[in-house]
This record gives sequence, structure tokens and C-alpha cells, in this order.
Amino acid sequence: MEENLQLETTIRGKEKHYSPDNLLVKVKKYGMNLGFRALYGVAILYCALKSPNMPKEHKLMILGVLGYFILPIDLIADILPTVGLADDIVIITKAISVIYSSITDEMKEEAHELLKKIFGEKYEPSIEYEI
Repeated sequence: MEENLQLETTIRGKEKHYSPDNLLVKVKKYGMNLGFRALYGVAILYCALKSPNMPKEHKLMILGVLGYFILPIDLIADILPTVGLADDIVIITKAISVIYSSITDEMKEEAHELLKKIFGEKYEPSIEYEI
């Protein structure tokens, strides 16, 4: 309960750029084009954002990254095959590197569970996805 309150407080006023529902829609729509390793990065960021132990400055950065990921028009349009999601992957990777020391095993497991829920049998957790 407290975790949801902290997340709601963090995203208040930023709903235009980020919402959990919009994130999940984008993951479902472009997920297979992005690749499971990058998707796992998005899921890790999502789980980290919900963590009450994540520093506020990291949460704000994560909101920016996930908001950028959600936006249909960005530096390179997502509808372009192959290259359209390249800028998203770079930004996701950079964000992971910044918060790496704050990522817990629980966040990793929650990220895997989220992707299993979304993609079902198509998603098989693997050591190669690990952050």
C-alpha cells in the first residue's frame, strides 16, 4: 500500500508522459521487436520505480526514460523497422547502468514475472537476459 502511495506521489503531474497502463501497452505492441533483453531492462526499470527504497532522483530519471519509451514520436520513430527502437534501447541501457547498484534480486524476479504474464510461453527467462 505504501509502495503504491510513493509511486503515485512520484508520478503525480507526469501522467501525460508516463502511466503504468501506457507502458504495458507499449511493451505488448513493440515488445517482440525490442528483444527480450531490452524488454527485461524496461521491466527492471518499472519494478525499480515502484520500489520504496529507490532514491527519488533515480525514480525521476526512470520516469523520464519510461516516458520516452512510451512516446510514439521520439528521436527515431518507433514504427521504423529495426532502427526505430534503437534510441530507446540506448536510453534504457544507460538508465540501468545508473541505478545498477540499487537493483535487487526481488526486482529482477518481479521483472521476469511481469514479462511472463505479458508474453506467456513466448517469454522464457534466461541467464542471457540478466542485468
